[in-house]
Amino acid sequence: MNPKVLVQRKDRICRLTINRPEVKNAVDNETMIRLREEIETSEADGTRVIVITGTGDTFSSGVDIKEVLDTNVSPGEAFRILMEIYMPTFQALRSSPLPVIAAIDGIAVGIGLNLALACDLRLASDRAQFAEIFVRVGLIPDGGGTYTLPHLIGAGRAMELAMTGETIDAARALEIGLINRKYPADEFQKSVEKFAGFLSQQAPLALARTKKAIWAALEGSFEEALVREAEFQREIFLSEDGFEGFRAFMEKRPPQWKGR
Repeated sequence: MNPKVLVQRKDRICRLTINRPEVKNAVDNETMIRLREEIETSEADGTRVIVITGTGDTFSSGVDIKEVLDTNVSPGEAFRILMEIYMPTFQALRSSPLPVIAAIDGIAVGIGLNLALACDLRLASDRAQFAEIFVRVGLIPDGGGTYTLPHLIGAGRAMELAMTGETIDAARALEIGLINRKYPADEFQKSVEKFAGFLSQQAPLALARTKKAIWAALEGSFEEALVREAEFQREIFLSEDGFEGFRAFMEKRPPQWKGR
């Protein structure tokens, strides 16, 4: 049996590929557990950037509804699965110090879309499509969608997408801020590799603290953000990388980041 998540580590980039093409990369419990395990172990193996994508021309079609029905999941069991399997995976995306990129080629709908929204950055091909399809089956967005969607695109647009289940294309997604960048489909993989490669060369301590500070800022005040920024800068200056960026700039050479 083929693994449900393919793992490739190269040049300090960990590429996690949802590998269920027979169901358009719909996710199940095993898929979510494997994603979490790989995210949580990536920092220790020297990875600088994580990329999450899907096999073929689909990112993810959402949850594997057939499996849910075939296993006769009860309301109580559905709640347990969300809390004990799905929630830890989404928390791992947010708590990882590494930048996490969702590379979206094709459809990203339902919890597949919300998996992408929980990542730090979203890169999409021009054939990508997005939809919060939960309302079509009488549910609300889960996987953090009711949090990430309004933070990214505003409450009004979030309400529209969540209440209508409308599918939007990559051009519209870029226009409203749902994704960061859009690339031609035939150049997509190379473009993702180039972007991830660029991030992998940046100062890891700065990236980790930038990520933590920006997400934390959504919860607190402007004053708290100022204090947090000063504290994180102090941590970086106390590290071995502390003034390497300044020295490299003055010496007109690329910085040599140690990440400690």
